[in-house]
Amino acid sequence: LSAIQRYLLTYCGSSVPYLSKGKRMRQVVVAVVGYSGGVGKCLVSAMKKTGMEPFALVRSSTMKIDGGNEEPVDFKILIQRLLEVSKKKDQVPIIADVTASRKIQDNYAHWLKQGISVVTANKGIFAGPEAEYRELLTSSKAGKSRILHEATVGAGLPIISTIQGLVASSHEIKFVEGILSGTLAFVLGQIAGGKKSLSEAVKQAKELGYTEPDPRDDLNGLDVARKAVILGRLCGLEVELSGMNIESLVPEALRDCSVEEFMSKLSDYDEDMRKRVEEIESSGKMLHYSAKVDVTQNKVEVGLQSCEASHPFNTAGTDNMVAITTNFYTKPLVVKGAGAGGDVTATGVLVDILQCAYE
Repeated sequence: LSAIQRYLLTYCGSSVPYLSKGKRMRQVVVAVVGYSGGVGKCLVSAMKKTGMEPFALVRSSTMKIDGGNEEPVDFKILIQRLLEVSKKKDQVPIIADVTASRKIQDNYAHWLKQGISVVTANKGIFAGPEAEYRELLTSSKAGKSRILHEATVGAGLPIISTIQGLVASSHEIKFVEGILSGTLAFVLGQIAGGKKSLSEAVKQAKELGYTEPDPRDDLNGLDVARKAVILGRLCGLEVELSGMNIESLVPEALRDCSVEEFMSKLSDYDEDMRKRVEEIESSGKMLHYSAKVDVTQNKVEVGLQSCEASHPFNTAGTDNMVAITTNFYTKPLVVKGAGAGGDVTATGVLVDILQCAYE
């Protein structure tokens, strides 16, 4: 098999974008899992705007099926009802998972084998052991179903579909670089030019609600790293999170203390960061926290990256941005926009739902 054929079979299955032309479009029947959360509410609203009514609404303890009363969650019953109505009405059965639950993801392979397509914004399993991800692809093929997850990288930004489309159309991906954390982009933007110290920037980000309750969950780079794993696999690399080089912005001495102690002692490390920024900027470059998939060297790195003045990252602001370099796009193709938020994430999930309508 060629590299392109291997990619399509291994990572895309029948879900490659731009290949829906000429296919039959069917109606869909959708169960939304996590409908009461922020993204879930936005997804249900977006579906209704397009004339699509969820068949089932599921949250942590209860579910409502086909407009009925709430009842305890029982996925066995849900799947049975979903398959019954889809067969009766010749519709495509879909589960849209907008939770952050690994427990829900443990059901994916089973659902896929039964012919139920899964669309999700939950990146967990896609950044986990590659064997688990390959099991999903195998299950999808066996059940003639789809597993789509555009919203796992960049919310509603068309990042995954763009890379899939490039590979499918004979591009050779060279590099994929991404600013994939609005929080880290904000912090780095604040310390640029010596405007603020690292501790001041983190404090401001926390006060504005940009960080997790524990800012170290942003500063350690793990969320960016998980997205990098997904991007690496899309480019055909075999990537494991455990084997990646991830640069944490959390000083080692402050990694296990309380949040309060971390916030109070972070200023002890301001000078080190100030010197690093000053050194980079004195050479005409800018510092960004990013993921870099280097297909030419078969490696994925996450951390601080110094960028020349002409680099696209210098125009990103606090947006997410992915720059894709291929044999044809020697000047990177850039995808930029809001990489977080309920509405944009919901639209990313909805696009995947609509993709499932084609066969």
